[in-house]
Amino acid sequence: MKKSRVFYGSLEEKERERLTLEATSSAVTGNDAVKAGIKAGNINISSGETMEMEERVSERQQEALAEFERRRRARQITVSTDDAEVKAGLRALGEPITLFGEGPADRRERLRSVLSVVGPDALKKSRKDEDRAKRSHDEVRNDTTTLVV
Repeated sequence: MKKSRVFYGSLEEKERERLTLEATSSAVTGNDAVKAGIKAGNINISSGETMEMEERVSERQQEALAEFERRRRARQITVSTDDAEVKAGLRALGEPITLFGEGPADRRERLRSVLSVVGPDALKKSRKDEDRAKRSHDEVRNDTTTLVV
């Protein structure tokens, strides 16, 4: 059986002693636990080194802005609805004319996306180069036919 105790007077001093004893023992065990965690490698405390986050964030922001700008340019580029012209444009840019399962609308979108990356002037330049090559080829053929005759 448990004996009950009867205390006479104030318990204030006993309670203060108990609280200070708990505080010091928990502080000691808390410090020991932190030290053990640091020693085990579970708690990392920096040595004052910092890492610049702004550069990485700004790079990501610039990439996102560049992608939005490219999409905006792609929407503004006009592409012919004639499938033969679209194929000729893809051929001029060195892209495959038709991908597996690709329809005329898909080709137009692909041409538009390629033009948004390389610039809409690239198609005009490549067509001018083709025209020059064709003219020079025709001139060479005309010159050889006059020599043969």
